[in-house]
Amino acid sequence: MIDPALRRRRRSGMPQLAMELMLIVYAAVSAVIILRTILVMLDVSDRIWIGSFVYGITGPVTKVLDKLPGAATVLAFGLSVSDLTLLAPVILFPLGLIATSGRNQ
Repeated sequence: MIDPALRRRRRSGMPQLAMELMLIVYAAVSAVIILRTILVMLDVSDRIWIGSFVYGITGPVTKVLDKLPGAATVLAFGLSVSDLTLLAPVILFPLGLIATSGRNQ
């Protein structure tokens, strides 16, 4: 017969794995979005290999965001509303994790 403590330990590993995979995906996506933000702020062209790579990855998302009214408006440092909208989940996702963590400190 399997010890109940061992069974609990096995079950608790799955949410841990899911959380770690979610954080890895978040880190990769966030790195690309932050890199795009830096490239837009520095006015790097898509003729340079890093510009074409990053703009190529994020291009489909920004094309959809650019169709919204006012999305092409440049606000600060050369960043448009669509660029800032793309950057917002990078900041809001960890805040959501902290808010819903359930830990009382």
